[in-house]
Amino acid sequence: MLALFACLSGCMNVNTGGNKAVSENISALFSSDNLTKKTASENLTKLGEPAVIPLTKVFSEGDPVASAWAAVALINIGEPSVDPLIDLLSSDNETVRDWAGNTLAGLGTTAVPALIEEAKTGNNESKEISSIALIKIGEPALPLLNLELNTGDRKYSRDMKAIIQSIYATGALRERLSNETRSNTTGAGVLSN
Repeated sequence: MLALFACLSGCMNVNTGGNKAVSENISALFSSDNLTKKTASENLTKLGEPAVIPLTKVFSEGDPVASAWAAVALINIGEPSVDPLIDLLSSDNETVRDWAGNTLAGLGTTAVPALIEEAKTGNNESKEISSIALIKIGEPALPLLNLELNTGDRKYSRDMKAIIQSIYATGALRERLSNETRSNTTGAGVLSN
C-alpha cells in the first residue's frame, strides 16, 4: 500500500524534498480511506517543520478533502506553518489563497502578528484575506490590533480600525444568533410538551 502512495506522490505536483516519510504521508492524504487520511495527517504533524512546505502544496492539487487534512496538520504543527502560509496569500490561485487564509485563522493568535503585517503591506488579495483571517480569529486578535491602531503607522489606522469594528460586529452577530437559537430550542421544547 505504501508503494502505491509513493507512486501517487510522483504523479502529483507535491515536492516533498526527498523526505520519504513526508512523501508517503502526503500521498496518503489523497487516499480513498478516511482512516488512512487521518493517520497521515497525524504522522505529518509529528514530522513537524519538514512537512510544512509539502503540506502547503496540497492546497493546489484540487482535492478539498486532502486539503482539509493538510490544513489540520499545519494547524497542529503551529508556528512553523505561519510564514509559508503567509506566502501563499499572494498566490495566483484563489483556492490556494483561501485555504491559506482559513488555515491561518485556524492557527489563531500564533498567526496574528504576521496577518497584521500582511494586512498592512501585502497586495490587494493578501490584504483582504489577511483581514478576513483576523476577523475569523476574533477577540484574541484585538490586543495586537489595538496596539497597532494606537502605536502603528497612521497610514494603516483606517484598515486596522475597520478590522477591529468587524470583529466586534461579528461577535455581536454570533451572540445574537446564539441567543435566538437557544430561545428557539427552548420554545420548541415547551411546545412539544
